[in-house]
Amino acid sequence: MLRSLATAILAGLIGCTAASAMAQANTPAAPADPQAVPVYDSVTDTSRRFEIIKRLWTESWRSLLAVPGYESREQAVAAFREHAISLGGNGVINFGCYRLPGAFGGGTRLACNGTIVRFL
Repeated sequence: MLRSLATAILAGLIGCTAASAMAQANTPAAPADPQAVPVYDSVTDTSRRFEIIKRLWTESWRSLLAVPGYESREQAVAAFREHAISLGGNGVINFGCYRLPGAFGGGTRLACNGTIVRFL
């Protein structure tokens, strides 16, 4: 009885490991080049299926107090592409930038947010 129980548990562990390996093999790898990460202003700009990894700069109450500021939209896009790669994503959707009120030094600062996704 004990031997058959151990065999059943071992078979279950092997099956779970195999299923996990197959799921990882079917997941597209994140691009190594940040320029290869597409950035879309809206989710409707793409018809590709995706899973959400993380919404940047909008997920917690801390975003009410402080968010990263960027000098330009291009600088923000580059930063979001880097974030996507670091989190295992291969795309950014719902990306937008907004002028920060009362920017110090008289310059224009932008606050940006977006959603890091993995296209399937």
